[in-house]
Order: sequence, then structure tokens, then C-alpha cells
Amino acid sequence: MTDRTTVVVDAGSYSLSETSIAGVGQRLTEIAQVLSQRYTVRVIASTASDMVDLGAAHQAAPGEEAARAIATADAVIFFDTPDRNRIELAVAHRKLIIGECRAPIEHMSYPSVLACADPTGEHQRFLGTYRRMLQVTHHFLCRSGVERAVLLSTLCAFGRITPADIARSSTLDHLISTVPVGFSRRGLEAADAAEPVHLADFLWTGGIWSFFDPMMLVEAMRILRDRGVDASAAFLHAVPTPDTLSTITRLGRAIEDFGLGDRVHLHTKPLALSERDQYVKAALAYVCVARPGAENETGTRLRLRDTWLHGVPTVIDPYGISGDLVDREDLGVVLREPSADSLADALQRVKSGAVGRPGRRMERLYENSMAAFMDWLDEELRRG
Repeated sequence: MTDRTTVVVDAGSYSLSETSIAGVGQRLTEIAQVLSQRYTVRVIASTASDMVDLGAAHQAAPGEEAARAIATADAVIFFDTPDRNRIELAVAHRKLIIGECRAPIEHMSYPSVLACADPTGEHQRFLGTYRRMLQVTHHFLCRSGVERAVLLSTLCAFGRITPADIARSSTLDHLISTVPVGFSRRGLEAADAAEPVHLADFLWTGGIWSFFDPMMLVEAMRILRDRGVDASAAFLHAVPTPDTLSTITRLGRAIEDFGLGDRVHLHTKPLALSERDQYVKAALAYVCVARPGAENETGTRLRLRDTWLHGVPTVIDPYGISGDLVDREDLGVVLREPSADSLADALQRVKSGAVGRPGRRMERLYENSMAAFMDWLDEELRRG
């Protein structure tokens, strides 16, 4: 081990461009920012003219540069849907491998997968990589207690937990660290520096995936109009992708059919993080309504970062751990029986001022929540 530990953070296929970064990309970037305060950090990601702020970390391009970074690293961290070849490279170099591994459940509902002649075979691309990560990862990161519980059962089934592990730690802290969804200090500073800009009262702040129910927001806005409530809504990330095009097309058609063009906006242009901060700061509430499903039961929605950071309430469904978080931490409104009418009722309450703002939650700062993991990493590398 060198005087200063070198950690590689692999972004896999996730873009770290200001205008195309997604929730996982933002999470791994902010984690890299915090790690770079303590270690030498290299982030493997495709080069972009508008790379996000990596803190003191440095970007390494895929290919030979990435290979050299992995070869000289002390530890390599992979996130969802990692690059299989770089996993094998880390294994071959006998690196300490850390993985934030979530079962690829949502991928089974992707239109690009379902449109294949053999959807099950197509899904094996994701499942095979996930299984390989379970086999070779030395230490796992989880976003919540529920995700940790799900992972524990999976690791037991895979034979990754032994009596020796339980004897070492009954809580298996040497094997799993929980780093809740949150934000970094640099993310906080960027948010504070942004001047609020009103785009709409209510924002759909994340991806428009098939397991969500974005049409409910459009229908609720029609109800509010018919009630005479002056309100507006916007879908921030409506740039079509192969897996969101059909849903976005249906939303656009409904907005036109309902005559809501002056009330509901599909933001179809690339959105920089700085611009996004301006819009989310000025909103009255964020909306994230999903359908019942396995993905929502087992995964924490990364867009809750916005509520913890900006202190703006979230209106959400009750299906899974994200709704439980909103309820338990008083972060907004949980729709007990989600429908266009109940959503309209909730938004009308927000508009009237009847729903308070939860305020920023500093306990979600990664500098705090990652401390135990970094202490573990230091000790593990000392042990060799």
C-alpha cells in the first residue's frame, strides 16, 4: 500500500456529463467527492465536455487509462450495471472489490428488453453481471436497511456468508456498509449557490420509467384546472430514451388532448445540474408516484435526495420503502390510495400552504454517513 490509498470508482455505463447524468451517476459522483478528501481517487467514466464536479478526484477514460487505474489501485468500487470486463480486470489484479449491487429487477420491465425475441435471454446480460459481482465483491454498499436485508438473504443463498463471518461480526459490518441516499458537501454548496428559478409548482424530478405512473400527475393537473386551482407541473427529465420514449409520447398526447399545454411542461432539452438546482429550489413539491411492484418494494428512490437536500416536500405512493421513508421522516405526503383524485387533493393542499416544508436534513450528508465505511476500508487495507 502506498502512503496515500488509491481508490478507483467505476461509473460503468453511467454518464457523468452535467446534462445527462442520472440518479446513480450523481450518487457515485458525490461519493467520489467525499472519498477524494481522504484518498487518491480516479473515476472511470466516458469523457464529456461538461463533466460534473468530481471534487479532488480525477477522471480516467475507459480503455487503457481505466486498465492502468485499476492495476495501480488499492480498491475498486463498482455501482449498478457495472462493466463486466473491468470487473474481471479487478479480479485478475487481486484488488479489494467493493460493490453497490442491486438485483436487476427493474430491467425486466424495460421496453428495450421486452421488445427482444427472447426477453429472458436479454435480461441475462444484467443478471449475469449481478451474479458475478455477488461472487467477487469483498464488501457491499447498501442504500437502506431494507436493501441491506434483501442483500443478506441473497448472500446467504449464494454461500457468501459463512459461520466464520457470523463469528467475526453478528451484524456482518465487515461485509456490508449502509450508506443512505444523501448528498455531499460540494453538492450542498452548489445547491446553495443556485438562484431559485420558477419552472413549475410541482416537479417530477426523476426518470419516467415504466414502473412509475407519471400519467397520474397529468390527470391530477386536469382535475385541479377543473376545480379552478391555479397550478403548474413539469417533468424535468423528459429527454426520450429507448426505454422512456413510449411513455413520454403518451404523456405529450394526453397533455395536448386535455388542453394542459399552459399547465404541464415536458422538459425535453438536456438539463444541467446547476439549472436543475434552480428549478427544484423554487418548486412547491416533488411528485413521484409508482405502481405496486417488486422494484419499488426493494429499492430506495434516489430522487429523495432532492427533499433531503432542498427541504421541499415529496408527494409519493405507499408502495415500498420510499413511501415508508417519507412517512417516517415527515418528508411530505404519502398517498394511501393513489389515484388522480387523491393526488390532486394532495397537490391542492400543498398549493394552499397546508403542507409544511420538511427542511434540509444534514444527517444525510455523505461526509457523515460514509465515515464508518472509510474507517473499515482503512482497516481492511492495513490488514492486507
